[in-house]
Amino acid sequence: MMRARLLALAERRTRLVARAQADRESVARLLVPLDAASSMALAVYNVARRVVHEAREHPLFAIASGVALAAIRPRRAIAWIVKGWSFYRMYRSLLPVWQRFAAGAAATSGRPRHPS
Repeated sequence: MMRARLLALAERRTRLVARAQADRESVARLLVPLDAASSMALAVYNVARRVVHEAREHPLFAIASGVALAAIRPRRAIAWIVKGWSFYRMYRSLLPVWQRFAAGAAATSGRPRHPS
């Protein structure tokens, strides 16, 4: 009787392990497009961070570039300013959400947060 129950439990465990493996593979296949998108987003973020760093290091060059763009293409400069301002407002509104998410993820992973 006990042996039959142990065999049944072992069979159930085998089925559950196989199902869990199949689920992991399914999720991995679903995440492939997100992985590519996150890589591209990270690359864009790194470029933007570098541009901001360079603008802080060389503010006169950044101002001269902005003035030259506005002088050459005023409509395009205005459009870029509007887009930049919208992006900045969106960034500022999503920053607290991102920080809460990052703090929660760091707490669940047991690792210290990566300093930004």
